[in-house]
Order: sequence, then C-alpha cells, then structure tokens
Amino acid sequence: MQNNKSLWQAYRSINPRTRVWIGVGGMIIATVGMGLSDYLEKKYPATEREREQAELLSPVTVVDRHPDSKNA
Repeated sequence: MQNNKSLWQAYRSINPRTRVWIGVGGMIIATVGMGLSDYLEKKYPATEREREQAELLSPVTVVDRHPDSKNA
C-alpha cells in the first residue's frame, strides 16, 4: 500500500505541536551551524591564495559614484 500524499499534505497531517518542535529544531541546527562556522573560520583562517581565489569568484563589483553626477 502506497501513500499518495504530497510532502505538504504529510506535513500538515502531523500534530501541530510536533510541527512546532520540528521548526524549533531546524532553527537550533541552523544557529549551531552558523556559530560553528564562525568558530572554524577564526581557528583556521584562509590562506592568501584562498582569499585571492574567493575575490576572483565574487560577482560583486563596487562602483564609486561621482558627486558631480547629473543623474543624482
């Protein structure tokens, strides 16, 4: 016998209190992951070569605007 519920329907059929705890658990895991990431970045800093490679991959370009610009 196969259950044909979508993921959303299966989630909605769970007890509301359980859904809250699933959400809280996800937030706790995310918070711990961000803290662990910051800790590891401080403990093992990137080498100069890794920093240069990251800058080359960065799609962000900073453009200074001239104060005498006519489009301001």
